[in-house]
Amino acid sequence: MKVFTWIIMSCYMILFVLMGAGLVIFSLQGISIEGAVFWLQKAYTEKNLRLACFLTGTGLILLNWMIAQLTLAKLQQQKTIAFENPDGQVTVSLSAIEDFIRRSTRELPEVKDLRSDVVAKKGRILVRARVTLWSEAHIPEVTERIQGLVKSRVQEMLSGIEEPVLVKVHVAKIASREEAPSGPGRREDKITTTPFRGF
Repeated sequence: MKVFTWIIMSCYMILFVLMGAGLVIFSLQGISIEGAVFWLQKAYTEKNLRLACFLTGTGLILLNWMIAQLTLAKLQQQKTIAFENPDGQVTVSLSAIEDFIRRSTRELPEVKDLRSDVVAKKGRILVRARVTLWSEAHIPEVTERIQGLVKSRVQEMLSGIEEPVLVKVHVAKIASREEAPSGPGRREDKITTTPFRGF
C-alpha cells in the first residue's frame, strides 16, 4: 500500500512539475505561437495523438480520484483509534474520547471547564487539553492532577492498545467566583472570566 501511494504521489508531482515548467516557458515566450498552434493542430488531426490525449486525460481523472480516496482514508484513520480484539478489529472515535475526557474531569472542583483535542499519531496518543480554572486553583498542582487523571482514564478506556498517552494542558482562562446577594436571604456565585496572563 505504501509503494502504491508513493507511485501515485510521484506521478502527481511529475505532472504538476511539467505543467508548471510549461507555464513558465510560455510566460517567458520560450514557445512561439506558431509552434504551439502547429502542435495543437497536429494533436487534433493525428489519430494516434488524439488517442494519447484521451488516455492521458483519463489517467489524470483516475489519478485525482485515487488521491482523493487516499486522502479521505487517511483523514478517517486520523479520526479513529483501532485495535484488535480476539473477535475482530475495534475502532474508537476520537470525538468519543474527547467527550469522555470532559466528563471525567468534572470531579475536579478547581476546573470550571475543559475541552480536549485528541490526536492519534504513530506510536502515541496526544491529548491537548484547554482548561478554564477557578481563581483559587494552584495551577501547577491542578494541571498535574489533570494530566494524571486524563492519562489514567484514557489508558483504562483503551486497555487494548499499547501506545503511550501524552497529555498537554493549556490554561486558557482563570474564572473568579464573587459572591453577591441575589435576593432576601439568598447568596449565589457571580462568575466572571478573565484571561490567564501567566505567573
